[in-house]
Amino acid sequence: MEIRRYIVGVDGSVPARAAIRWALAGARERGVGVTLVHVADDEWGAVGSRLIEEVDQDAGKRLDEELDYARSLGTGVPVGGEVRLGSPMAELASYSDPGTMIVVGTHKTGFHYGRAFGSRSLQLANLATGPVAIVPEAASRMRRGVIVGVDDTPAGEAAVDLAADLACDHHCELMTVRSSEAHVPFDVEDGDERRDWQLRRDDEARGVLASAVSRARARQSGIVIRSRVVRRPAGAALNELARSAELLVIGDSRRAHAQLGSLGAVAYDVLLNLSSPTIVVHAPTAEVRREQSRTEGESHVIG
Repeated sequence: MEIRRYIVGVDGSVPARAAIRWALAGARERGVGVTLVHVADDEWGAVGSRLIEEVDQDAGKRLDEELDYARSLGTGVPVGGEVRLGSPMAELASYSDPGTMIVVGTHKTGFHYGRAFGSRSLQLANLATGPVAIVPEAASRMRRGVIVGVDDTPAGEAAVDLAADLACDHHCELMTVRSSEAHVPFDVEDGDERRDWQLRRDDEARGVLASAVSRARARQSGIVIRSRVVRRPAGAALNELARSAELLVIGDSRRAHAQLGSLGAVAYDVLLNLSSPTIVVHAPTAEVRREQSRTEGESHVIG
């Protein structure tokens, strides 16, 4: 996955500043630009025409402050800005495509179900067609390593690809994680049967992980990769493991042929209980898959 630009949603908050810093670091690694977008919320169209000019002025002032902050960091990354009027998450999602990383900040840091921005980040991840990064305000520079949740969907494969590229970029370890947790079938009754059933589930998970590791190694042969099978719900396990990681990458975990607006259960759980900077990756579009088939065998290379 080639990231060609970063779009950052800004509103003057501490989490938005964390999102700016995170995006600038990524853009500098890739030699691409960053656009800061401030969306003046029109409260479902309730802003009257006489107030639009005032809203635009306030939004422009806020954007200028964020641009000044971004440029003061001295990263050398080209930074531009735009003002939009409308629903913030819908407007940000309108920028989305497979080569655009949309970045937002959040106050959320672990196990606070149903908070407002948790719902908004879910909305953005649902609406977007390209990758979305959600960055906690307390993202620490002491974090290390990239973790990827593994499944056998097209989005899961795209998540492995991006995670391998990021581990290469950051010169760090990649950990692939797969949950073997599932409801025990009704016909499994005694303890020995339950144990055998769980061991089979573990073996199945190891098989999926082996395929993911092979995929990651084919893409980035020089990175260190570890694998882990967990017997807990995937979302909770990923958030716990990611507490000390610099990045968690997950597929959207949608069922096959699901439509936009139907984010899968694992992605939903991860975003509502965020513990680290997290990227949600969607399945490649048909056009992107055709392009990938033409360039099969090429690998992501850092300069």
